[in-house]
Amino acid sequence: MYYFMKKLFIDLGFLLLRVISWLPMSIIQVLGNIAGTIGYYNFKKRRNIGIKNLSLCFPDMTEQEKHKIIKEHFKYLMTSALEYGLLFFASQKKIKTIVKVKNKEYIDKYYGIRPIILLYPHFIGLDLGGARLMQDFTGCSIYSTQRNDYISERLKQARVRFMKDRGGQIFPRNKGLRPIIKKMLSEKAVFYYLPDQDFGEQDSIYVPFFAYPTCSTVSILPKLVSLADAVVIPVAVYRVGNHYEAEFSEAWDNYPSGNLEADVTRMNQFVQSAILKNIAQYFWLHKRFKTQPNIPKGSIYNN
Repeated sequence: MYYFMKKLFIDLGFLLLRVISWLPMSIIQVLGNIAGTIGYYNFKKRRNIGIKNLSLCFPDMTEQEKHKIIKEHFKYLMTSALEYGLLFFASQKKIKTIVKVKNKEYIDKYYGIRPIILLYPHFIGLDLGGARLMQDFTGCSIYSTQRNDYISERLKQARVRFMKDRGGQIFPRNKGLRPIIKKMLSEKAVFYYLPDQDFGEQDSIYVPFFAYPTCSTVSILPKLVSLADAVVIPVAVYRVGNHYEAEFSEAWDNYPSGNLEADVTRMNQFVQSAILKNIAQYFWLHKRFKTQPNIPKGSIYNN
């Protein structure tokens, strides 16, 4: 009975998202701005994480500037949350009208010829951008399982629904890199790679992120490029007015260089340059610096 009631409430939530997805993007943005403002004032713990992240990255930024950015971020974040019904229910045609693609020629040059790793940092348009790009570029990605198995499965299906019939897949994070490398090599597939989360010290090294010198950063990208003979193409998704834009950058040359620290730093430098184009749209509310040398995990956020 408990499971049935829990599933019912989740389905009602999905129904609400579906109804919201029928609204014009401008109306959803108004609702998101209202919800974001409420969130900024009420979710003090998350707000403080965002302020701390900005303080570490931009030590010369004033308190007023930091709070303005995080308040705007809450608005963007809540708007993207209200738009989540589009990921589950919108048609391919509608997604194409919502998400524009810039510099597509950078990926067209290699697609189907070599494996491609899309360096895809955490901006608020990440999932909708993925839904658009996967219509054109079949490939694979990694997902983290949610606490609720039903929600986890619904998310998984939503993220592959525009490429599943062409062999697109997403793999659970605990399966490691082997199935991804196999798919890239056998199908010249695209791997949608999110580079900017803190997964602890395993397979990570400390490199700078903006002004902060010891950001625990996953270091597998150079190895993955070598094993799959892949090319790295960065892409970032921004909200522009009432739509999104997925903006490709040129493929990296001379990568990997053979210097692990330099190669991982280069990855962070791309993320930094993408953030500076619209700082409020980056995911500032997660604990990006929770893993630090010689201090307990997460303690940097205690003050």
